[in-house]
Amino acid sequence: MKTLVAIIFCLYAMVKVQAQISPSTGVQMGTIMPGPSSVYGIVFTNDDMNSINLYSASIKQYDIYKDEKGTGNFKKILALTFPTSFADFRSRVGEEVAQQVKNNFNTNADEEAYKMLVAGDPNKMGFLVFSKIFLKGIGVLWQDVDVKGNHSSTTYKILKIDNKGQEQLLLSQKLSDVSRVPFAKYELQNLTSTDSVVQMSWYAKATNTPAFMAKVYRKSNTDKSFTVVPQLSIVSNTNDTSKISFSERVIPGKLFNYYVVPEDFAGNEGLPSDTAFAISKSFSQLKGIEDFKIADSVKGAWLSWKGLPNEGIYTGIQILKSRKSTDGFLEVATVSSTDSSYYDKEILPNVVYFYQLRPLTIGAKGFGLLPSASANIAVKNQNEVPFAPQGLKVWQDSTAQVQLHWDINPEIDQFAYYVLRGTSKEDMRIVSPALRTNVYTDSLSNLDGQTTYFYGVKLMNISQKMSDISTTVMFKPLKVEFVPYPSGISARYADGAVKLLWEDMIAKHDEVIGYKIYRKGKADKDFKLLNSAIVNTVIFEDNTAEVGETYEYGITAVNATASQSVLSPVTSVSIPISSVLAPPADLYLVNKVEGVYISWPNQSDAKNINIIYRKGSAEKDFKMIAEISTDNYTDTSAQKGMLYSYRIVAKSKLGNSNPGVEKSIRRN
Repeated sequence: MKTLVAIIFCLYAMVKVQAQISPSTGVQMGTIMPGPSSVYGIVFTNDDMNSINLYSASIKQYDIYKDEKGTGNFKKILALTFPTSFADFRSRVGEEVAQQVKNNFNTNADEEAYKMLVAGDPNKMGFLVFSKIFLKGIGVLWQDVDVKGNHSSTTYKILKIDNKGQEQLLLSQKLSDVSRVPFAKYELQNLTSTDSVVQMSWYAKATNTPAFMAKVYRKSNTDKSFTVVPQLSIVSNTNDTSKISFSERVIPGKLFNYYVVPEDFAGNEGLPSDTAFAISKSFSQLKGIEDFKIADSVKGAWLSWKGLPNEGIYTGIQILKSRKSTDGFLEVATVSSTDSSYYDKEILPNVVYFYQLRPLTIGAKGFGLLPSASANIAVKNQNEVPFAPQGLKVWQDSTAQVQLHWDINPEIDQFAYYVLRGTSKEDMRIVSPALRTNVYTDSLSNLDGQTTYFYGVKLMNISQKMSDISTTVMFKPLKVEFVPYPSGISARYADGAVKLLWEDMIAKHDEVIGYKIYRKGKADKDFKLLNSAIVNTVIFEDNTAEVGETYEYGITAVNATASQSVLSPVTSVSIPISSVLAPPADLYLVNKVEGVYISWPNQSDAKNINIIYRKGSAEKDFKMIAEISTDNYTDTSAQKGMLYSYRIVAKSKLGNSNPGVEKSIRRN
């Protein structure tokens, strides 16, 4: 039997036969994702995101609008809806995907499959949650393929429509505002092969990488050029690493070259990875680890085995360890192929450990045909007592709670720390639960501000042996007068002011006599006091709030001695420009000799400018024809016999309002 063995050469993919190098930036999975030939987007919601079904009984659809030129002229391009039945879903995605959904749900009934589709459990969807066809089928993903006229100012917006026809704007974003993220350069990490299967992975050190999937390119010694393997590889991302894994069945006896190109969800590609090479060789005579034994040594485990033959094919021996017999094995060390023993002192007493020894060859780590030798052991504890913890510090923080911190003990044989407290060194008792960290907070409600307390810490090991107490620390808490803070604060903008309402603490607590109101804007670092005099009602109006800003508000309660409570939970409110700036309420059109006479009701704010837009019946977009401060205008450029539509936008120093009512007239 011949086996493919990987001989890895890290060569940069420079040859022209490889895939064309694409821009090395992409976009992360999100609501707007521009790609080379399409713009994708995923609708979002504030509902429970444990389900991938973004629809509820009150939601009818999501509408996608596009402003190609960035002029404010949005046109509806798509409407997303959840399928009304499994038959509707099948018509959207095709029979193959529909059957795969049924397989994942372990049912053949359309009605049962549709119920589980509505539930939207992502764990039962499997890899379908990465499928564009599936996401389109459930009305979550949209795609704009008409992107030839797109540019940086092109803007998309998403509206949520409920069953009553009410619209809610979920998102409005320019393509220029979509942040581009660089792709990382992937390097070959592992390559393992058997006589019929090759497995490999590429690795990159990356944070917030846009890579979502990867195309794998392959070329054998009988091929003229690289071709894309039909199977796509999903990229596995953690906080600071990204990994591409791939495996396929191969024909023994050939030379295979592989490289990958990372790709984001929208189809943007990164740079090609390093190239991996694999050739065939017979390994029928190779031996694995034999006579593997483990002995209990002083505070450790002594591993020994029969040495491997002194042959150049072996590159080392990988030692793996786990607390389970079947999985969870982690690499402890890699020793020389000529070694026959290893001492592991990083163990806990009375805990069973399982070890595996895996010979490494010139091919790859964990070569498939070479078996791993296994053994296990539990090292007994010698009744040793752990050291007493050191470095105990006690202080009172800004929240008036008592904080304790101490140094972590150097022993690895640790179960938990325990905090002791008492009024004397001779009468100290455990006051904390079992602690896995070296910090503890003691509530001031447990303490008397007139008493001095002693604190100490003990450590218990896994064998339930308790250390001596640490050096004790004396501490007398400063217990201040507590004032209850209000809750239930709410805010809304109306009649030119932000109106606040909160819980009536005066009625509930005799000591509370009033309130202080605090506000913080986006640009502010700290909250600022709004009222110099104490407010003794639960209503407050902020007339200094500016249009277009977003504010956070919080309330404190004040008692008769002028002591304040902590700040209440905050509430936020945004003041839209549309709340103070609106177009004329109506529009009147009349044919006169000199042209079309346009008039409208007087605006409450005489400082506003009125911008008049006109569109002919054959024209696609409205065009501005005048910008005036009066309440009427005569369009002398209107041609006889033509049908025109007019609308007005109000303009002030704050910006522009939404377009007003639209009316039409034929010039005669």
